[in-house]
Amino acid sequence: MATPVLSRTSALFLLLSSASYVAAQGSPVQVNVPSTPSTDHVVNPNFLGISLELSALDIYFGNDSSSTPQPVLNYLTALNMANATGFPYRLRIGGNSMDSSTFVPSQTGQFLNFTDPNANFNDQPVTYGPVFFEILNKVSDSIGAEYLLGLSLRNPSDPNSPLLAGSAQSALGNSLDALLLGNEPDLYTSHGNRPNLKNYTVEDYVNDFSTASNLLKNTSAGDITARSNLAGPTICCSWDLATTLQQNWLSDFSNELKYITLVLFLLVSMYYVQHANAVQLAKWQLPGIQYALGSNPTPKPVLMDEFNSASCGGIPGTSDTFGAALWTADYSLQMASVGYAAAYIHTREPGVSYNLFSPPPANNTAGGWTTGAPYYGMLPVSYALRGNGSKIVDLDISSSTTNKNATSAGYAVYDANSSHVNTVVLFNFADTKAQTQGYNLGNVFPAGYSVTVKYLVAPAINEVFNIAWGGQTLNGVGDGKLVNATWQSNGVSAQDFVDKQVDCSNGCTINVPGPGLAVVSAVSPVVATSHRNNGASSGMRVGFLAPSAFVLVLACIML
Repeated sequence: MATPVLSRTSALFLLLSSASYVAAQGSPVQVNVPSTPSTDHVVNPNFLGISLELSALDIYFGNDSSSTPQPVLNYLTALNMANATGFPYRLRIGGNSMDSSTFVPSQTGQFLNFTDPNANFNDQPVTYGPVFFEILNKVSDSIGAEYLLGLSLRNPSDPNSPLLAGSAQSALGNSLDALLLGNEPDLYTSHGNRPNLKNYTVEDYVNDFSTASNLLKNTSAGDITARSNLAGPTICCSWDLATTLQQNWLSDFSNELKYITLVLFLLVSMYYVQHANAVQLAKWQLPGIQYALGSNPTPKPVLMDEFNSASCGGIPGTSDTFGAALWTADYSLQMASVGYAAAYIHTREPGVSYNLFSPPPANNTAGGWTTGAPYYGMLPVSYALRGNGSKIVDLDISSSTTNKNATSAGYAVYDANSSHVNTVVLFNFADTKAQTQGYNLGNVFPAGYSVTVKYLVAPAINEVFNIAWGGQTLNGVGDGKLVNATWQSNGVSAQDFVDKQVDCSNGCTINVPGPGLAVVSAVSPVVATSHRNNGASSGMRVGFLAPSAFVLVLACIML
């Protein structure tokens, strides 16, 4: 987790973020959907997963395999639409705490033991034992999950990494997708992880990666590197991906590597309700992504293995609002359109504003969980990408990829095999108390398909609790299971936006509330098969930032 310094500049950001933006809804917008996709990049239905901080894992997964909170399993099950087609749900266990913690095979009893009471709250080292794998297997067996697991690179000669890697491979088996060797090495200097080096460079990293990966050739599970399931460099901030890949790292370790991985919290622009900014953000490291995918002799899939709306746990009044839910959906689809194979949205300890869901007080595992707004943003992504593979194209509605005044945006989701349009996702970022904007679709969908419109809606951009997906909500529920939404707020009724059947055989107009999104879907039933990630597929709160505010860049260091 990269971490920002809160200063007078940040305080000014929070003050200006209370501005609101109201745009009048005009005549219907024409949406031009190409008959064939302009990309060959395919994403699987399990594109969007969850990253969990190791030091908070007992809160979400329990202290042993018998105490996993059922609400958490319910949350994950609702997201795991990919399971219908046999794809495992993506989970990543990592973060700074994974890089600073120690696996102790003899540890029993308490799952996590915190070892440094004076540690920075963004990097809490722990020790943990074999119950770790029992817990992960319980979750995997319950929902059908597969894991990215972090290995430390703080000390490349540390024998604990091969100890953990061998134990993980033996215990998790096919549920282990890949091992992330190191976390944010481009911050090792600023975080004090290389005190004897004035500047930790890419060359230093390549040497450390070589040292650590050589140790992985001799583990209790044999030669881990021979499985070709390592991942890196997991950089976040100050290094250029293309340069890192081309400084012999990719060529030297191509046989050992399964994925190229990145982390991003630093936002060039904090206007989450401007589509052009999601487009700009997804272009971060684009030359490196393109190099990794094909302009080198050994192409590798690229993962965003940790992201969320802002570092240090987010910004209260921004990261926990409906605007962040829309941003989560928009940015996730944008990453899918530019070449990422998967993305993992991050969650950490309770009290963090960008969290997806939070436990009740006193570890009441039977219920009482609360749902964060970003979780709702994951639901339409999982729904839109269901199937056996998709190609995603930004429709550039109203020049929204570059026009920061545009309040409309959209994506077409094509079937990877037939190139037919399965789904169109339409965004209305205007904060107009659910006044609708019409979007004219032509003959987009294959003949004979039933078209369903499913809405994500809230009374306002800065809404925290009254959010509905398909006319259902998790507000006040506590067990992670969607129920019919009965809320009425700010002149908006959730039941006005239940699922609708629309005749689109000769074109149609889809009305999308502002703020909100609609997933217009014509997906036929699919046959379940088994897949594993082999790497081959390419209450209202003020404070949401509006277009009338100015651009900030937050620097990220740990104090």
